Amino acid sequence: MTSFGWKRKVTDKVASEKPAAFDDNVEESEGASDNLFLVLAKKRKLCVLEDCISKSTRLVKEGVTLAEAERYWEAIKRWDEAIQLTPGNSEIYEMKAQALMELSEVFPATQSAEKAVSLDPLWWVAHQTLARAQLGLGEVELAKRTIIRAIHLNPSERELWEDDLRWICSLCDQKKTMKRERKDENG
Repeated sequence: MTSFGWKRKVTDKVASEKPAAFDDNVEESEGASDNLFLVLAKKRKLCVLEDCISKSTRLVKEGVTLAEAERYWEAIKRWDEAIQLTPGNSEIYEMKAQALMELSEVFPATQSAEKAVSLDPLWWVAHQTLARAQLGLGEVELAKRTIIRAIHLNPSERELWEDDLRWICSLCDQKKTMKRERKDENG
């Protein structure tokens, strides 16, 4: 019984001949330049214009410029793109949280601030932003604990003492007096 198979004898003439389109040494002719695929196939060297870190830095700067112009949604889009490139950068999450608070998007702002704190737990600015976002949610006691953590990380920052802590303590006092008044009315 004989087996069937494709066998072809390659002669020296066929093996040595190569079409001109595949020859590296031949310059492009007018017909080859019309065929874009052949041109690109020859010049298939990949040229990266930006690496991830420099592109992320550029996107962050664009986002800051947009946020300063009060174009917060556009800034958030730029920062989201930057987060995709450098997900470990806590500063981007913190800036995004501030922009979301400006837009009264309190829950996403809190999530973004929590992510900034989890990425860099020793950065007092992230704790300050988280405390402000927690205030937006109405979590006064939680915000007080968070701002105290920020003060422990940077006790020399007067803004934490004079603005944030004083304001949060006054809100805690108001909340306690409201609870007492409700209790007196009901009981």
